[in-house]
Amino acid sequence: MGLKDYFIPKSMIYTGNYQDINTIFKVFQFNSESVNLSNQYAVMHEDKQYIQVIGLTDTKSIEKLGADLGIDALVLEDILNVHQRDKIEQYQNYIFGVFKVKYLKDKEIIDSYMSMIMFENILITFHETEPEYLNQIPELLAKMKDLRTNSIDYMFYQILDIVTDHMLDVNEYLEDEMSVIEEEIIESKTSDQESFYLIRKHLLKLKNSVTPIYEQLLELMDNTHLISKHNKPYYDDLLDHLRRLDIMLNQSRELMRHLLDLNMNNQSNKMNKIMTTLTLFSAIFIPLSFLTGFFGMNFVHFGILEYPQAVSLFVGFCLIVAGMMFYIFKRSKWL
Repeated sequence: MGLKDYFIPKSMIYTGNYQDINTIFKVFQFNSESVNLSNQYAVMHEDKQYIQVIGLTDTKSIEKLGADLGIDALVLEDILNVHQRDKIEQYQNYIFGVFKVKYLKDKEIIDSYMSMIMFENILITFHETEPEYLNQIPELLAKMKDLRTNSIDYMFYQILDIVTDHMLDVNEYLEDEMSVIEEEIIESKTSDQESFYLIRKHLLKLKNSVTPIYEQLLELMDNTHLISKHNKPYYDDLLDHLRRLDIMLNQSRELMRHLLDLNMNNQSNKMNKIMTTLTLFSAIFIPLSFLTGFFGMNFVHFGILEYPQAVSLFVGFCLIVAGMMFYIFKRSKWL
């Protein structure tokens, strides 16, 4: 990376690949009785607001949103830098989080990026593309009165719970794929190396997302005033899910390590068997080569060569020698 690739702190530069997606705002304003969808947010509003910012190319609009709500410029920089690590941080009047979301779509694992900021009455999520994994949010807002009447941190929990459920689904899918690979290794003594390493890569990425979120959310619960005591049981349940997922990922990583070792051992054993077979066949032909060379020498006086059945006797003797050696190797279980 050259000096030209660096930018000064607080620079509003989008670092992702979706440069062709325009920035739009989906604003859900809701109270105990109704939900309204618009594209305009309000800084001061009596209703709670959930704002989806889809597309991060319009940095001016995002910078204005940050200025209107008092979001630190360094946080806005982190939002636009989609290569940030997963984290949850506590600021004076809001909570900021970065998440690498994984979800299944047609049996394919999709990677997505999401940042979240939760104020006392406003929740904002930032996405590079349309967040398909959050498509159920409008329906939940319409049907769940608890989601509308509860404090905004309940919506924060709800989104984290949806993301966690998707990651649990991904982990379950990877476990099924590992079971297939395990059967292949045990039954056919081999496996598809590309699939093997792809699963291992997904497990590592999932682990790198789950562990810091679990640890930092656990720490956040003891140090924030933005999560109400009424909703802490929900967060405890969420932490339990994350902890369970973290344990399963540790187990899956250990299993993948053992499967890798088993596969390598199988490949080594297979190669050893091949080399043993080749060596034994070479050993069979060593005395035959000696006999052929011996009787092929140009002796002046070699009476046996003048015998009418010499060729037949020689061929028969060679076959007997080869057969005896093959029998000895077979009896010794070298073949």
